[in-house]
Amino acid sequence: MWHKLIKNMWAGNRPGREIPAPPRVNTVNPEFGCLGITDACMLHCKMCHKWEPDIFIDKKDVDCFPTVEQYRKFLYGLREIVGDEFVMNFGGGEALLFKDIFEVIKTASQCGLRTNLNSNGFLIDENIARRLGESGLQHIKLSLDSIDRDTHDYMRGVKGVYDRVMRAIDNLHRFAPSIRVSLISVIYEQTYRRFIPLMEWINANDKIEHVLIMVAMQPNNTAPEEQWWNGEHGFLWPKDRNAVDALMDEVIGLKERGYKIINTAGQLRAAKNYLAHPECFVKKTTCNMDKAVHVSSIGQVFLCFNYGLLGDIRRGDDIRELWGSEQAQAIREKIKTCKKNCHFLINCFFEEDPQGAEESRT
Repeated sequence: MWHKLIKNMWAGNRPGREIPAPPRVNTVNPEFGCLGITDACMLHCKMCHKWEPDIFIDKKDVDCFPTVEQYRKFLYGLREIVGDEFVMNFGGGEALLFKDIFEVIKTASQCGLRTNLNSNGFLIDENIARRLGESGLQHIKLSLDSIDRDTHDYMRGVKGVYDRVMRAIDNLHRFAPSIRVSLISVIYEQTYRRFIPLMEWINANDKIEHVLIMVAMQPNNTAPEEQWWNGEHGFLWPKDRNAVDALMDEVIGLKERGYKIINTAGQLRAAKNYLAHPECFVKKTTCNMDKAVHVSSIGQVFLCFNYGLLGDIRRGDDIRELWGSEQAQAIREKIKTCKKNCHFLINCFFEEDPQGAEESRT
């Protein structure tokens, strides 16, 4: 059904070139997608430096953002090469700071993509909640680091953020009831001791669908460091290995008891291994980021940000051509040899090893 709908849409007022999809090399379809639609943010988070000038973007590109039409072409092209369960994630920075975010979400919804927005919740008043509902957004994940107000505000670097998140949950529940609301909660040195009470609170809250548990990573927008957990940003890393090991066992137990934890047990075991041995790659098979597609805030297309630039939607590059290109295949071969425990692999798009290969190394 979706295939016929998309075919009809492209046959009519289709953005971009009106040519059939080009032949592709034998490869899998995308299984994970993220539009990092802005690098701007109003908070001063300890674990993310997006509030500072982006060190990975050339100054001449800082204000060269894609247009809605360029996003439209990308999204309609992507829909032709993904399955019905594919989710288009919108992130940042704070995605709600992007002036055309509602129109881009609406486009993704209209072309048949499932949609998810990640947000710190700071801006979600009644008006924003209504506009998100009207855009067709299906799912939103709000960040909540701790059930303790002072801890959450400390991590986010701005007073009052905790209260804003709580109001955002209520506003979405009241004014955009069609949107499923979930949380993202991260295990840091500052948060792990009160992590179970947070899980208990989430499980008892009927306004929240589930929680995605993440683990500490080197802060965004900082120069890559070898063994970052021992360096400048190591203050985020949980220090008491035995206590964190016990916490992860308890979290896995909650998952097995049916708590509203969306992670698989395998992903949680991999996170446990990572927290115990961050220097060791958590997978015994290869990285699965060869099935991901990322678009940066300035429209550059990657499979994985650690490897070569694949294209640029600002110059009209067709994602159907990019995905099946020889260049993409070459990048996939490089990804197979990568042994980096990155944020996207462990926290966002973790594909379990077969036959329980993620068992603890302890």
